[in-house]
Amino acid sequence: MTQSISNARYTLKNGLALAYYDSKHAAAGQNQQPIVVLLHGYCGSSAYFKELAPLLEGSCRVIALDLIGHGQSELSEDEIYSLDTHAAMIEEWLEGLGIMQAQLFGHSMGGYLTLAVAQRKPAFLQAFGLLHSTALPDSEQARDNRDAAINTVKEKGVAAFVSNLVPKLVAADHPERKALIEAAVEIGNETSANAVIGYARGMKERPDRTVTIEQSRLPVLLVSGAKDAVVNTDQTFAGRQAATRCEVIEDAGHMGMLETPQQLADVLMKFIGTVH
Repeated sequence: MTQSISNARYTLKNGLALAYYDSKHAAAGQNQQPIVVLLHGYCGSSAYFKELAPLLEGSCRVIALDLIGHGQSELSEDEIYSLDTHAAMIEEWLEGLGIMQAQLFGHSMGGYLTLAVAQRKPAFLQAFGLLHSTALPDSEQARDNRDAAINTVKEKGVAAFVSNLVPKLVAADHPERKALIEAAVEIGNETSANAVIGYARGMKERPDRTVTIEQSRLPVLLVSGAKDAVVNTDQTFAGRQAATRCEVIEDAGHMGMLETPQQLADVLMKFIGTVH
């Protein structure tokens, strides 16, 4: 049984079908505003937002994508999943849905894609934000870790990689740590090997995009988990400018939407309400 919460599909011009969740369908066709688009992280899916989405839907239309090769979306055979190429796919998908402006929030790798959209096509956005993510490029250690991830998937498979990755994402002292790890592992195991490898290569070559935030005229939200062992608060807040809103969730690790969904929803709604 798939973990993805997608309830709709869209086929891109290149023939790849994207699966996504749209609260407009869940709410009997009600057209809610503003439009909030959520992009999950590496080895995740729209299922990452199954607790968060209902908390936002009272005042927003919430759309959560399964990225290429994740959840129920089809995979690309490309060897490198270029973040700019995949940002263009996200733009095409949203335009195909008739959405010309949205607030875009990306978790972890989804944040890298969010920044790519913000740099490529800022007029497309009303606001954007990073959730447990960073505008900084990979460090040398992180680049080495990408290579190790690729080797693990090639030699041992996706499940072996995911079982090692996920425990690092949840706060060490979270009272529901075991259950959250099990849930995130199930979600991660649905990722195709080609996507794990392709996105690892794409993240490894991504540029420094701190300037995308520094020069943006859009409202920007940066959210960090105080117990995040993957992307620390300084990294998340890198590239901020005077108008950037920075928020720390004290009890969250790298997975606020699963660890502390109500706190993250409160932060998001407070920010979304200021965007005009």
